[in-house]
Amino acid sequence: MKQSTLATILVIQIALVALVWWFRLGDDEQKPESLLSFEPDAIQRVEISAIGEEGGVTLVRDTDNWQLMLDIPADADKVEQFLTKLADTDSGWPVAEQDSTAERFEVTSENHQRHIVLYDDENALGGLYLGTSPGYRKVHARADSGGPVYSVKFSVYEAGMDAASWLDRSLLQTVGTVRELVLDGVFSLTSDGDDGWVSDQSGDLDQDAVQTLIDRFRNLTVMDVYTEPVNDEPVLTYIVTDDEGPQRLSIVRLKNLDEDATSSRYVVSSDRRVGHFELASYIAERIETTLDDLVIAASDVEEVAEE
Repeated sequence: MKQSTLATILVIQIALVALVWWFRLGDDEQKPESLLSFEPDAIQRVEISAIGEEGGVTLVRDTDNWQLMLDIPADADKVEQFLTKLADTDSGWPVAEQDSTAERFEVTSENHQRHIVLYDDENALGGLYLGTSPGYRKVHARADSGGPVYSVKFSVYEAGMDAASWLDRSLLQTVGTVRELVLDGVFSLTSDGDDGWVSDQSGDLDQDAVQTLIDRFRNLTVMDVYTEPVNDEPVLTYIVTDDEGPQRLSIVRLKNLDEDATSSRYVVSSDRRVGHFELASYIAERIETTLDDLVIAASDVEEVAEE
């Protein structure tokens, strides 16, 4: 064989090897696509459900905020973070493509741990099944339209199925400056500017104690939406006046059906919101007070006068 022919064959082989390596390099550098392709700002509704479980959660965008059922505020920051993470989650390479494997990984319509569906104003933009976990902070995922199964950096627990997972727990907190605090039938406290707080009854107020009580309403948090009927009368009714006007907060101690329970259960309602909300017992008990808890003891007043 002539040297020129051998040289030509060698050049062709080198070219083929280079071409193969070029394609491989391109594949290695190719960025995996997102499992769901959407813009978080375009999403107007999110539905989260699970096979074999009742209920589920629907989140609805309201301008710059998010709402749960009955116009109850959701934690907008948490919803936006959820959507951003979902949009940025790379699918990577498939870990399975057969339907039998998808069933085992619990990412089918008949067997899944979470089903997430995203909507714009009218239409479903895409859906996703979440299933078993292959490792720490990872979950098997698959588009609800079918296709391969992927292992992604996400968690079933980030797609909570109950209202407590998404509730804005600060929804009953005061807005701006608190000007008046009334415990119905007990006392009325009014802010007197630089002179502190004054009461409608006799006695010098302990300004620090009053401020502590005010701060408990400023930082008031609830635990969950309470959906059962509430027939008991409130044990406390506060009227807190802030920058949005008066807010009436009614706190009910629920009848405890569990004889072994070590603490009472409380719910709170507001005339600014629809429904009742679960309140931690320690929070309810901290704002359950009397005027005696807020005034300076007579003995302390006498000591100050003598000094």
